[in-house]
Amino acid sequence: MNACNDWLKVCSLASLGKNALEPKEINGIPVLVINGDERRLVIPRSCPHMSASLVDGVFDGHVLTCTKHLWQWSIDGGGTEMGIGEAPLLCYETREENGDLYCRVTEELRYEHEDEDF
Repeated sequence: MNACNDWLKVCSLASLGKNALEPKEINGIPVLVINGDERRLVIPRSCPHMSASLVDGVFDGHVLTCTKHLWQWSIDGGGTEMGIGEAPLLCYETREENGDLYCRVTEELRYEHEDEDF
């Protein structure tokens, strides 16, 4: 990446499974690609609550649930918290073009966790 406004290809949309949670790396930054029924997001791999891995979360195409403490987020709503969730997901800027998913990563997005169990 030469400039902070560069878009990087993450993957082809056809390569994403239905309701997939796909761990990827973009310029050495670990991310999670979420392939929802209505929307795709690229987020940090950890939960905003206590740094548990969201790679092992439960996802039905609309709602992502962290299996550690059951926080939930609406993927259709851009990662807004639901239920007992108390913080939204941080999301990288994405765009879809010619059947591919692109992401703009200027820096690693990180949550401020009280514990580090990830």
